[in-house]
Parts: sequence; structure tokens; C-alpha cells
Amino acid sequence: MSDITIIEALNKRLPRPLKQLKKISWITKGYVLNDNNKVTHLSILKCRLNGTIPQELFQLKELQYLDIRENGLKEIPQEIELLTSLKYIDIRNNQLSDLPASIGQLTQLQRFYLGQNNYSSVPKAVGHLNALDLIDFSDNQIRSGCEYLLDAPCLRNIYLNNNEITSFPFSQVKANQLEELVLIDNPLDEYTGTTRDKINRLVL
Repeated sequence: MSDITIIEALNKRLPRPLKQLKKISWITKGYVLNDNNKVTHLSILKCRLNGTIPQELFQLKELQYLDIRENGLKEIPQEIELLTSLKYIDIRNNQLSDLPASIGQLTQLQRFYLGQNNYSSVPKAVGHLNALDLIDFSDNQIRSGCEYLLDAPCLRNIYLNNNEITSFPFSQVKANQLEELVLIDNPLDEYTGTTRDKINRLVL
């Protein structure tokens, strides 16, 4: 099945058909094709998915960029592992509270936006994202699991502002491991500053 056929099937699930675009921005809906007519970028933000990611989406084998914000999503299915070309996922402003273990199969994923969901703990699966450079868990209710972030070998930028974190495993941070760590608007215990030299930009 061609990617165009997959988009046509996906359009039957959406309020309005997606348009082919030359470029995706953070406010546009639609898709981008490469020279081989493969979908590389897909934005279906605010498409009334009613809590479920359409199965057709998981057939887009060359998809690199996925914006699926504001769709009432309650879970990411195991089939996410099929999107092995993904480099960027924006799934903010949904109702997520966990990640499937299969997310670790996304070996090219570099940026992962999970803000404004229902996370109370950082999922262990995050630590298996070997190419991840940036993760955003802003505006959740996270209290635990921050140590799993430090297991992701390439993770340099972590955004945890506006959560319920009382402590962060600063002692486990290796020298030059993090470029930016944002923990503002958390009920943190007193911070001594002993690991500030390990982080290029620490915002408390």
C-alpha cells in the first residue's frame, strides 16, 4: 500500500482531509512527501481522534516528524515501534500517563514532547531511547522516576517545569551529561548546588 493510499484511508477518520504541504509548522495540519512519495512529516493536531491513534498511521515507514497534540489520547499503542524513522514526536496536551516498552525501538528519536498530560512518574522506557536529545515533561504531576532520564545516553535537554518533584538525582548526573535541566515550579527540597558545575544551564 502506498503512502498516498494510507493518507486517503486516514482522511476517512478525520473531520477534514489533510492537505499536502511543502513544510510543516507548529500550527499547520497536513503532510509532507519526499521525492519518493513517502510521508516524512505528519501533523494531525486537534483532529478529534477521540483518544485513539489511527492504525493507518503506523504504516508510514518513513515518517520522521509526528505532531499529534490535543486529541484526547489516553495511551500510545505498542505499534509505535513500527515507526522506526521517527525523529520528532509532539504529543502534548493529551491524557497520557505511561509509555509502552516498545517506545525503546525508536532508535532515531531525538525530540519527545510530552507536556500537559497526566504523568505522575517518568516511565522507565524513556531510558531506552538511545538517540534522544530533548524531552519535555512540563506541566504534568511527576513525583518520581527522574532517574530513568539519566539512563538515556544522549539526553542533554530535560524540561520538568511545573510538576510535583521534591527531589532530583543530582548526584547521579555525570560531568557534561546535561546541557539544560529545567525544574522551575516544583516543590524541590533545598538544593545545595554541589552538582551545578555538571549542568550547563540549571533552572530551579
